[in-house]
Amino acid sequence: MLHRDPHLAGLDRSCWWLAGVRQAVPWMARMSLPGIWKTLKRFGLVYKRGRAHVHSPDPQYNEKLQAIEQARQEAAAAPGRVVFLYEDEHTANLRPLVGRTYSPRGEPGAKATGTGSITVRLAGALDVATGQVIVRRRQTFTVKEMYRFFYHVEQHYPEAEKIYVALDNWPIHFHGYVKDNLARIHSKIHLLPLPTYAPWTNPIEKFWLKLNREFMRQHRFGDDFQAFCEALDLWLDKHRIASPALLHELGLPVPQDTPVDATSFLSG
Repeated sequence: MLHRDPHLAGLDRSCWWLAGVRQAVPWMARMSLPGIWKTLKRFGLVYKRGRAHVHSPDPQYNEKLQAIEQARQEAAAAPGRVVFLYEDEHTANLRPLVGRTYSPRGEPGAKATGTGSITVRLAGALDVATGQVIVRRRQTFTVKEMYRFFYHVEQHYPEAEKIYVALDNWPIHFHGYVKDNLARIHSKIHLLPLPTYAPWTNPIEKFWLKLNREFMRQHRFGDDFQAFCEALDLWLDKHRIASPALLHELGLPVPQDTPVDATSFLSG
């Protein structure tokens, strides 16, 4: 709630204040202002000076999320026939990220050894019903590669009648070339824009954090680009299968009566 403009909650202010929080959050309606302050503090939310150009709140925030929620409900009501995906791109760097590892006490930590910066781009689509993640690796995603990625995703759902894809507002996603070619092949894909500058509304962002945590930190391939790409592809391929544990880890609903192995997402 506090990431959003107070006007979206019907309040005539540009910044949040305690009484406004009480008006906007139903379960806080009977709380005292000191009680609300203590609750926010317990949640790790503090009143601090902002920064210039952090993000631009989207005036259509509610409308966009409502359209996405309706699409998710449609997919949940017709599994298999209607598919809902979250899509995003990510940059992977040959130079490993610095992370924590076990080392003898008193000695320096392990070095994150790597050559100069060489990057690859990843485009991924997360299926909210199964936990499958379809990822394609390229040096860059031009409008042609973006269209080819959507075509590649569609081939994974031959039985689907409709495929919703929620994604951010990168101009490449909605470029005329992409939309015209999807229309030319009578694609089942329907693109749904997420609110601008709101990465918290896209669960696949957490998948990229998982990639950084489990693979990119301290990896051993910093001097061998070919080995790096092969190892990266192997890690990504593990997530092409259904995974209730991944849904749980990313904060998405897990289908009922589906066991979740907690050990699979508590590591690292």
